[in-house]
Amino acid sequence: MARPTRQAAKAKAKIGYDDMGDEDFAQLMNELKNDEQDDDDDDSEDAYIFSSDDEEDELDPRFLRDQGHRKQPGEASDDFYDDDDDDDYNFKDALKSASNFKVRNRREKLNKNNKNYYKRKMMRADNRELDPEVRSNLSKANESFVQRSFPVAKELYLQVIKKDPKNFTAYKALGEIFQAQNKLNECCNYWLLAANIHPWDTDFWGQVAELSSELGHIDQAIYCYTRAITSDIKRSGGFILQRAILYQERKQYGKALEGFQKVRQLYPLDSNIIKHLASVYLEQKRLNDAINLYMKVLDYNINPKFEKKSADESDEEVSSYPKFGFSELNILLELHLQNHSFRMGLNVLKLATRWIQNRTNEKWWDDKEDVEFDSEKRFEYLDNLANDERREEAKNKTYKLPIDIRFKLGCLRLGLGQPEQAILSFDYLIDDKEVPDLHFETGRLLEEHGYHDKALKFLITAVEDEEYSTNMDLIELLAKCYFETGDYEQSKDAYETLLTFDPHNLDFKILLAENLYHLGESAEAQKLINEVRETKPKLTRRGGDSRLQSEEMEDEDEYGEDHDDEEPKSYEFAENLSLIPNEYKVQNKKKRLTEQEKEELENNAKRKVLEKFSRMEKLQESMSNNTDPTAIAIAVEAWLQLASQLIEILTNVKSFFPKDKNKTFRGIFRYRRNKNMGLDEKLARAYNLLEGIVEEENYTRHTLTNKTEYRGLTYNQWFDVFARYSALVSRYENNYEYADEIINVALSVNVFTQDKKKETLLKALKLIFGVNRKLENSTTSNKRTDSSGDESSDGELIVFNTIRNFLNNNQFSPFIYKLFMCCYNSGYLNWEQYSSYNHQKYFLRQLKSYDALYQNKHITGMATLTSPLKSSDVAQNHPELLYLYGNLLGGNKSYISSLYYLNRAYESYYKDPTLCLTLSLAHIHRSMQRLSSNRHVQLLQGFSYFFQYKSLRLANDSSIYALQEVEYNFGRLFHMLGLYTLAIRHYEKVLALKDDDNVSIDEDYDMCWEAAYNLSLIYNINGNHRLAKEIIDKYLTV
Repeated sequence: MARPTRQAAKAKAKIGYDDMGDEDFAQLMNELKNDEQDDDDDDSEDAYIFSSDDEEDELDPRFLRDQGHRKQPGEASDDFYDDDDDDDYNFKDALKSASNFKVRNRREKLNKNNKNYYKRKMMRADNRELDPEVRSNLSKANESFVQRSFPVAKELYLQVIKKDPKNFTAYKALGEIFQAQNKLNECCNYWLLAANIHPWDTDFWGQVAELSSELGHIDQAIYCYTRAITSDIKRSGGFILQRAILYQERKQYGKALEGFQKVRQLYPLDSNIIKHLASVYLEQKRLNDAINLYMKVLDYNINPKFEKKSADESDEEVSSYPKFGFSELNILLELHLQNHSFRMGLNVLKLATRWIQNRTNEKWWDDKEDVEFDSEKRFEYLDNLANDERREEAKNKTYKLPIDIRFKLGCLRLGLGQPEQAILSFDYLIDDKEVPDLHFETGRLLEEHGYHDKALKFLITAVEDEEYSTNMDLIELLAKCYFETGDYEQSKDAYETLLTFDPHNLDFKILLAENLYHLGESAEAQKLINEVRETKPKLTRRGGDSRLQSEEMEDEDEYGEDHDDEEPKSYEFAENLSLIPNEYKVQNKKKRLTEQEKEELENNAKRKVLEKFSRMEKLQESMSNNTDPTAIAIAVEAWLQLASQLIEILTNVKSFFPKDKNKTFRGIFRYRRNKNMGLDEKLARAYNLLEGIVEEENYTRHTLTNKTEYRGLTYNQWFDVFARYSALVSRYENNYEYADEIINVALSVNVFTQDKKKETLLKALKLIFGVNRKLENSTTSNKRTDSSGDESSDGELIVFNTIRNFLNNNQFSPFIYKLFMCCYNSGYLNWEQYSSYNHQKYFLRQLKSYDALYQNKHITGMATLTSPLKSSDVAQNHPELLYLYGNLLGGNKSYISSLYYLNRAYESYYKDPTLCLTLSLAHIHRSMQRLSSNRHVQLLQGFSYFFQYKSLRLANDSSIYALQEVEYNFGRLFHMLGLYTLAIRHYEKVLALKDDDNVSIDEDYDMCWEAAYNLSLIYNINGNHRLAKEIIDKYLTV
């Protein structure tokens, strides 16, 4: 038997269907069959109402939804059922419809002016004539459905749909079959099709919308709720509310607000609607609007203003706002905390609490303290009141705060910088074991503000709760607090627990290594440091400039915009299973942060930077006090890991890397769009400008954050991090290339380079790393070609460019000239680099400039004078410059030119032993050249300078090192001239000084190795291999 329709069910209820006997029921069924045969001859136009264009126009759902009355068959309305006893309606028709028999058409009795006209038209759509095969399949399907033979019923219903695509019963029944099989997506789809066949059935639309929402078909649910909503707002209030919630989930805040405001008009006393409105304001970052919404509720409750319900009911007055209690106060205080309006929040808390507790007349309390809520101090304070009546009244009033409000009070005090009062309020939470969430939040806030010892007791209380015992955030906070309070054992255990949940977290490994280091477990700490070093990639230069790549990018105003687009809420396969798929708009526009959010992010970043820097200071102190090389190496590695994170943070700020490097650093600016001013504002702005009043804080496009520090660290501290980091990398890792890379980054930071002392120190470090790289590359083939076509290594180019920069910035500085010579070691390769043609040209121009300065005239080819010296401030000769240039010429075997400049220096500094030695070698080398004239005189003159060198050298220093130097130089001179007998004599004197037991010689300055090697060469060349072997075995064998 087919399932009874709603009309038939109502009719049955009205006449007492359950009370009918079997004979009466059989007789009634026979009458229905007879009526069915009679109805077959009727040619009613309503038989195929859905196939007639005219009828379809009359039943346009859009037209029906616009009618003032909504008495439709699908609606669960009392008016609808009250009209069922109409004269045109009888039980026989209802029972025939329920049994899938044809119902007699009664169109001639309908009147369009009747209020039930459209209801009856819709009923006739249900009662239209069905194909006999469809009627038979429908009856069989209903019978199978009742017997729970779902596969058979499903097949029969599908056959019905093939013959009659607009059969509401078949679609609805198929949905119920899938619902019974827990296939809710298929159920929802069939019900949606059924709802479109009966567009007037608003209750069914609401049912489909609810199921769609549960399945995550948000767009489909919104569509169904829209079809369920009628012009009768009171009846559709629930649907409007649910649709507004879905609009909010889809971030269509304008439509969500419109829906919530409509529902609020229906239910002005419902506080949940206020919560929904406030949540939308929060999503729109309209914190002030959300606060004002609750403030209006509070104000209305404190100062009630009633409204008349209607003109006829003048005595009855209603409120347009809900009641304000502690739950509403809790929400309002949370909004104030998010808005950082701590003072206002505190005032609201005391005002609302006194009103709720009927203590509004207690205005004598000190706002700087919270004595009025303290169970002990309150009565002590009241005892001192002069007014006895007031004192007794106050003692009988309620004063205790709910636990949530007490927590908010502590948060407000902490935000105002009053930690003592905040901790007094937080202490009330300790004894309450039912609020682990508040314990956790309290510990987190105290840890953020640096009160680690106070935070520990709340975090320990929270971790005792089963729900929070495995909370990673809580365990991490515990580990930090233990570390900061010096309890390294507990901190170690906490970080080991964290690594079991997240074994690849590098920060946890570094922190665990620090704890192990402080506990003296060097081996385990070194193992963790090595893991971090292997995992974490090195910083690399960004193409096109000297800034570093990092994991996070910052905007020009540091934050400005959020680069992470929020992903919409997703449901597993939901978009593939609904008839109306969810549409997600790709938001290419970057989400802008409010000033409040920027400040919050900045404070959080500042706190993390200060935390890392504090850890670095501890490690640095331990490095200074520790003598164990292994422990120092571990501390250095941990320090480097932390410093690298700070370097990444600084290099993400574009303000430190301007396009114009000559632009003076004036701080970090946050840029914002121009404010759209109205006409009155523009006129006021013009008037203020004329009066000399400039309110830059209101109209400027940028604001200065700080000129002397960044994220809690001064620029001197940031500089120290860069310099120390590069020095430690070069010293402990021997990675001079990476150290040089860090210096390049630092030299690109304008706040460093605009301080000449910092810039000089950075370039000095760069020079040191270049010299070390030059030594490191001396045995490799890592060469580049410079501008002159000479091949040079990376280190050589760094040394060349850096020392040239020092020379240009410190013209005629004797110290810089000496530094230049120290940058090139001994040996053929270094001498070749030292005496390059580029250096010769450069120093010749400098020499001409010095002469021009002294003579106070222009000399062709001179370099630009950048020195502040005047002609009266300089001597006739610059010995360091002359000596340097003379050696450059001598290195290229231009001895005659070299002697000219060396003699100029000798005129003023003839008692310098080094200058005498250089002059001696220049004369001797010139005498050995093929085209030398008067060779013997030049050689004799060279020896005269050599003996003068000996006397001057030993006169100033008679140490063993000076004796070795003089004797070795004499031996090397005779060795070069081929006078082996004299050379042997001097080499043996050097070795004799080594053999003296009463003298100890530092091996770094000992010349015996060179003397022994040269002596062995002489013996071998002359065939005395035995003596050569003895010398080698004694002095050159380890």
